[in-house]
Amino acid sequence: MAKDKKSGDNKDMLKGMSMIERVAHFCVLIGEEATVKVFQHMQKNLVEDITTAITHISSIDKEISLAVLDEFHLFTRSKGFISSGGYEYAKDILYKSLGKAEADAVLAKLSRIKLASQAFSYLDAINPKQLSDFIKDESPQTIAVVLAHMDAIHAAEVLVQLEEDIKVKVTMQMATIKDVSPDVVRTISVVLEKKLESLLSSIVDVGGVKVVADMLNRLGPKSQDILKNINGIDTSLATKIKENMFVFEDLLKLDPEYIMKVLQNVDTGDVAVAMKNAAEEDMDNVTSAMSQRARDRFKEEFEMLTKVKIKDIEVAQRKMLDVAQKLIEEGVIDREMEEEE
Repeated sequence: MAKDKKSGDNKDMLKGMSMIERVAHFCVLIGEEATVKVFQHMQKNLVEDITTAITHISSIDKEISLAVLDEFHLFTRSKGFISSGGYEYAKDILYKSLGKAEADAVLAKLSRIKLASQAFSYLDAINPKQLSDFIKDESPQTIAVVLAHMDAIHAAEVLVQLEEDIKVKVTMQMATIKDVSPDVVRTISVVLEKKLESLLSSIVDVGGVKVVADMLNRLGPKSQDILKNINGIDTSLATKIKENMFVFEDLLKLDPEYIMKVLQNVDTGDVAVAMKNAAEEDMDNVTSAMSQRARDRFKEEFEMLTKVKIKDIEVAQRKMLDVAQKLIEEGVIDREMEEEE
């Protein structure tokens, strides 16, 4: 009884405070390092809203702090209960602490999260070429929903197998897709799984510009053709996707200090292969970021190269890009500062 009374008091204390404000308070309480890790999994516009809310917080009342922490603890526990099959129990405690209307909203969101994590999970074990053959005749909207529920690597492998005009349409659909009804997702998943039964005998955020950017990043130079076609149809959308991408040309334009940090984490032989067909200006940008000793070692590796396959160059560039992307996510490389300059 005492616990129920406490939950009720917390609910009253947070009454009138929006979810963004509650998240902002929570971020202040968990500290900067933890908040950065949380932000890495959020959309940019949501991060901006939360950051703005944080700037409006001058101090936090102790009771409000406890109420916010209690609510987030309740939310995470409820998600755990639902995942383990205890939906009714989770529903009961949410109703008691948040009230029916707010509890229903939380439960609906948790259900969508669970559905998104489960839908199309069987596709991970299917060869991308086989999958593309099965879905190539589906509508671009349907293909977009399917790819949006896959990780960026698998989605890219399937996308590259599709015909050029379909690639463009699907990519645009993914970039502009909004919330999709759980019933629609479930129906598409069930129908596709039935079609794929012959291939499944051994098998036991959706969409948005960022998802498309991550996917195109992994396509390498091929992504430029898709972007070019999208630009011919919707310049604004192409620009948004490009802004969220980080390609090898962007890496070469980084400040020498940042390039040096990337080079320190990549094998010299891979750097030499990645720069095999680079323009003189780009070569100067990279070598100027090296110490004299590293530059000499690089030149030795580079001069030893004879014919290098385009595929090998792309793989080496991908290694450098992966390192750069990791440094960007860790805050070691500040791309926004680079773009302002």
